[in-house]
Amino acid sequence: MINEALINSMVVHLVGNRVNDEMLSLSESPVNIDDEIRYLLSSFFISPFKTERYFNFHHPSGVEHNEVFSAVAGIFDNPDTLYASSVKLAELLYDTTDSVKTKGGEFYAVYFKECILDGESTQAVGLFKSENKETFLKVYPTSGNFILEKEEGIPLKKLDKGCIIFNTERDNGFLAVIADGIKNEDERYWCETFLQLTPYVNSYTKTQDMMRVCKDFVDERLPEEFDMTKADRIDILNRSMQYFKSHEVFDKPEFEQEVFQQPEIIESFRGFDDSDLPMDATFEIEPQAVKKQAKIFKSVLKLDKNFHIYIHGDRSMIERCEENGKKYYKIFFDKED
Repeated sequence: MINEALINSMVVHLVGNRVNDEMLSLSESPVNIDDEIRYLLSSFFISPFKTERYFNFHHPSGVEHNEVFSAVAGIFDNPDTLYASSVKLAELLYDTTDSVKTKGGEFYAVYFKECILDGESTQAVGLFKSENKETFLKVYPTSGNFILEKEEGIPLKKLDKGCIIFNTERDNGFLAVIADGIKNEDERYWCETFLQLTPYVNSYTKTQDMMRVCKDFVDERLPEEFDMTKADRIDILNRSMQYFKSHEVFDKPEFEQEVFQQPEIIESFRGFDDSDLPMDATFEIEPQAVKKQAKIFKSVLKLDKNFHIYIHGDRSMIERCEENGKKYYKIFFDKED
């Protein structure tokens, strides 16, 4: 988690969409900013990075062939090369554009001399892109009246695309984070094609991957292989979520017994598991990953378009029935709020 960072130097270029015949406009020097703007922009660039999910640069022929990695490494070795490196990066980003839907915008290359990451001070380089503009109304007082003017500007509440690279684990392709909220269709353009990032394997990614595998198994494999109601599948998801919330360390055999319980379901899960974790894997459970993944563990039983039943606990309190061709559920409860 980024605790603190203040801009030391910054370069801005305008990177249009090459496919749409938009221009690449390169600045001639770094930007001069006063302290007030420096603090404002530092907050704007840092605030979207709230995740514990990290990445590394990679390349099929070796990370040294990753052009963004090489440019960032050069900046860490000599911060005075920020401008020259930013030009190479802007040109690379421009050439990377291969879709008419990709928006052009301002590209920022930023050097942070001191960035506090998990309480430790390190150098950092930020690469950001702002694409969306908002309309602002400016009001000027005059003698006895006011003048209203419209201006277009960059909203400082949302960063469109961003990546911060920390000067640590260079041999593994540095440690990097990407801004929360990048749209799925932009991940290939920004994260995969331009930056060429791969997930950094830690407790966060292991927790996230195992929860994803469990969710996919319940949604995809269980309906195919077992005669199981949606309420039963929701019950398994609830047990899975409860396991991750109540344990500090993941133990796969223990998880299988507590969540799936039946030997034939456990065996099916072992055949479905497409993660890179060994069968007897153990790892520390990352609470932030659990919190984020909880959003996809929906415990909603949808009945046609008439009813939604939220199942949060005891599976024995709901019973699926069928009579005279009509399907229905019995719901039992102790008290009504």
